[in-house]
Amino acid sequence: MIIRLTSLAFLATLASAMSAPIVVTVDAGHGMTRGGKPYFVKGAGGDTHLDLLAARGANSLRTWSTDGLAETLAQAEKLGLTVSAGIWLEPECSWFSYHKPQDCEKQAERVMQQVLAFRDHPALLAWGLGNEMEGDGGNTAYWQQLDKLAVMVKALDPAHPTYTAVAGLSPAKAAGLNQFTPHLDYVGVNTYGGLFSLRQQLDAMGWKRPWLVTEWGPQGFWERPKHSSGAPLEQTSTEKAAMMARGYDEVIAKGGACLGGYAFVWGWKYEATATWFGLQTQEGETTESVDVLEQRWSGRAPKNHAPQVKNVEGAPAEAVAAGATFEVHASASDPDGDALAWRWQVLPELTMHDGKGRSLVPLPMEGAVRPGAAGRAVITAPKAPGVYRVYVWIADGHGHAATANAPFAVK
Repeated sequence: MIIRLTSLAFLATLASAMSAPIVVTVDAGHGMTRGGKPYFVKGAGGDTHLDLLAARGANSLRTWSTDGLAETLAQAEKLGLTVSAGIWLEPECSWFSYHKPQDCEKQAERVMQQVLAFRDHPALLAWGLGNEMEGDGGNTAYWQQLDKLAVMVKALDPAHPTYTAVAGLSPAKAAGLNQFTPHLDYVGVNTYGGLFSLRQQLDAMGWKRPWLVTEWGPQGFWERPKHSSGAPLEQTSTEKAAMMARGYDEVIAKGGACLGGYAFVWGWKYEATATWFGLQTQEGETTESVDVLEQRWSGRAPKNHAPQVKNVEGAPAEAVAAGATFEVHASASDPDGDALAWRWQVLPELTMHDGKGRSLVPLPMEGAVRPGAAGRAVITAPKAPGVYRVYVWIADGHGHAATANAPFAVK
């Protein structure tokens, strides 16, 4: 049965029949409150290693869909964390359109069921309606449907605010939000290298509504200089940490209409490279950026710090022949004087995805690395032509690591 968005009285009746959750409010002048107390979001995106997230001083986490949300909410409640629960919205595509009422109604029914299932959980903070589904901001039908969903969700759950997350807040997107989505409580902005100019951009656009940085971290691979092969040059974990410290201090911590931020990404994922966005390694080691976050979230220094590293040097700037050898090196140190263990790998640049568009992790190239003295390795170029990347992980034996890499090409 299709539940039409106009049945708001019925939805409000359903909402009032349920037990009272912890009320969250948002106001442009007074920020966010939870249970009547000021609440500034200090969190990260991701639903793994939540015990570590809480131990490091965070108060919240963000998800992008309701998959596994029941377990996430239960664990978050035990740890004193809140959950900004994402509800996945479909993109404009060949099989779904915001210009088709039947598509919108079917999606609205799914949204309704998800809100009804979780609205009364005490760990719930807010509902995130869609993530980067706005395109260039010119799809009026999308904005109109988004506002109808916000109205529906508010009728179902008046205790929790709604927002949508956009990929940067351009003038076109700001215009669409202001004109067509008055019922969203705030806007989430995903931004990386652009974080530093975000406040100036909002001022220039005359933005008056509350906002939250729903994704932030190192420079994105689309923002970085390129190797001669076209591969992006990734920052070291130490460079990322310095950038995140500055971004938090200069933009997020100033508050005002900013409600806080979610660093990206808590845990590990392969996106662009094996180390680009993960605040942890695949083995679960935390990087220097986590130390930065703990200092900002909790006001205390970590008990033991992650190692620091400088760029991998020695990778050839131009393509080399298959079987050619070259030596790479990097320097690292540990603030606590811990002994460091070096791990080198060569991985091909990612070219494959699974059926759902997720990155497939490439396998290391066998025989491509001959470790040398600490900080050095001899690389043998693989036989197959293409673009590769030499990685180094430097672990301190206490659950922390530094990361760096450099691309190279084989003729």
